[in-house]
Amino acid sequence: MINQPRDGLFPTWVLWIIGPVTVLAAALIIFAVVLGIQAGQRQVEIQRRQQVGIALQRAMDYRAEGRLQEALAEYQRVLVLDPGNELAQEGIRTLVEQAAASGQPVSVAGQTPPSGTVTATASSTIPPAQAGGSNAAAPTATPSPNAERLYAQALSIYQAGDWEGAIELLLALQEEAPAYQVAQVEEMLYNCYVSLAAAADQAGELEEALAYVDKALALRPNTTALQAARTIAANYVEALSLEGKDWPRMIELLEAIYIQDPTYRDVESRLQEALLAYGDQLALEKRWCEAQENYDAAIAISVTPGSIARRDEFQAKCEAIAALTGASTPSSPARVTPTPTSLVALAGAETPEATPLAADGTPVTSTLAAGETPTPDPAGDTPADEALVEAPAGAPAGGRILFSALDPVNGRNLIMIQPVGQQGFPPILAEDGQQAALRGDGQRMVYRNLRGDSRGLTALDPATGLELRFTTFAEDSYPTWNAEGNLIAFASNREGDRRWRIYVLWADVGNEATAMVYGESPDGHPAADRLAYRGCDESGNQCGIWVMSWSGSDRRPLTTVQADTQPDWSPTGGFLAFMSDGRDGNPEIYRVDTANGEVTRLTNSPAIDGQPAVSPDGAWVAFLSNRNGAWGVWAVPSSGGEAQLLFPVDGGVGAWQDQELQWVN
Repeated sequence: MINQPRDGLFPTWVLWIIGPVTVLAAALIIFAVVLGIQAGQRQVEIQRRQQVGIALQRAMDYRAEGRLQEALAEYQRVLVLDPGNELAQEGIRTLVEQAAASGQPVSVAGQTPPSGTVTATASSTIPPAQAGGSNAAAPTATPSPNAERLYAQALSIYQAGDWEGAIELLLALQEEAPAYQVAQVEEMLYNCYVSLAAAADQAGELEEALAYVDKALALRPNTTALQAARTIAANYVEALSLEGKDWPRMIELLEAIYIQDPTYRDVESRLQEALLAYGDQLALEKRWCEAQENYDAAIAISVTPGSIARRDEFQAKCEAIAALTGASTPSSPARVTPTPTSLVALAGAETPEATPLAADGTPVTSTLAAGETPTPDPAGDTPADEALVEAPAGAPAGGRILFSALDPVNGRNLIMIQPVGQQGFPPILAEDGQQAALRGDGQRMVYRNLRGDSRGLTALDPATGLELRFTTFAEDSYPTWNAEGNLIAFASNREGDRRWRIYVLWADVGNEATAMVYGESPDGHPAADRLAYRGCDESGNQCGIWVMSWSGSDRRPLTTVQADTQPDWSPTGGFLAFMSDGRDGNPEIYRVDTANGEVTRLTNSPAIDGQPAVSPDGAWVAFLSNRNGAWGVWAVPSSGGEAQLLFPVDGGVGAWQDQELQWVN
């Protein structure tokens, strides 16, 4: 029997349906709310971590400048955002010790962050107890008398150049008081190990030298120059062990050293001797053509008695065999002409002097890598080894230029690569992209993806077509690689204040980017730990081209014209090409020498000249221009001279300010 409604109510069966539906709807609403809260929490957590990273970097910068009170305020800011942050706690302890040693007063509590910081918190005031953890007392600088005695003794013999004695005392000090004068102790230990490595190297004890280098690298694992020095020394040791056993491998190792630094030890003569010896071995096996190739390579280094006659004998026999078999005579492989680089070879490193001392007797922390020589370089980079030379004769040749342009048919952005000296429509590497940067090994490209469902930064392996999505913000742009190829820097105004910042992230999927500094248009040094960008100082003044390390430290201005932008490193860092419309009234190309800050104008045209890219040999600078009425890629000698059209850009470029060129091998 069907239930009838009573007193104006719904039938019972309707209530049975409405009840579960209502519960289900309520559950869905609650679930949606929870998801929204979780998404918001994730975004807040990401922003908090970015703020922590920015504050830590600012604290380190202030410490390096001796602005201890401001450094303390930044560490306190970190503890407000992340109360258990060990780096901030250790930083506050070190600051108090440093202040006590120098006599500069600092107040741990009640500090207000300086103006102009990237992010602001509700309060940066914390009680002293929080600086060392929830249950810790305020940090103090009360080392034991024995620790002070060990430090004084170590400092004395360190200044006298007794590296081994200093190491023994410094290690004992670390065991006695691990938190005492941490930065100074590590600085002295590092210099001692480098000094002993240089001495062992000069004495021919390379294994011992490498052992000391490894200890130095354990303290500073990211020292590029010392890593390069170790690689050269290790290759040399391995090459010597292969003499008479594996000539091809020995030649490969010696050639790698010779290309990087032809003056390293006796690598030139050893390479030539290995080539001749391997050529003779191949001749005994009647492999005449290969024997000729090795003799050709040896003669290219220098002519030795009888080498030409011997080479001619092998060549004649090679040609005779080719005539009998109908095969073509193989041509000798072209070998790279060695040119000295800015990499520091271990044997060439001078013994570092004792660290300079401040007025209070403590060592002044050095920012120089092993073997680097201080120069008046305003950028803090390797001294210029690309001095102005006569303009190269003829047209530029060699290498390929990576660029983007609009498809003449559908208007989509295409990333293409054009071999220099060739005409015709170039190969397409990617669609819906721009601002491409090829990694140093040529195996991976990162670019700004313009496709609606993939906006952000995308990596592409041209050989396999593999794509990896690195970031998901449409504002992320102008990516660049570091020298090792494991980090990417880029510019973005993704934050709510829409200000442009330089970010760095590990070159892999799923990693978060860290904001380093306000700035635009970054470009990574091809061989050193340096990053150029367009930026300003902390107060927003002194804008122009700036340089810094990839960690964000050692920031220095290189030019001071606000409109200077789009820096591009030369191969060895001797100069940077850049564009500016604030120097001569319209966009032109310039170069600035990193050794002395001298600026040279390279182009002079009423048209637009922008987006520079230095050639792999440093002799030319390519740029985008509409100087003949249509867009094209031009090139001008890096020392100044007449510009030449390399190739037209069919279809145009759209917004030319959003384009970027890269000249690769």
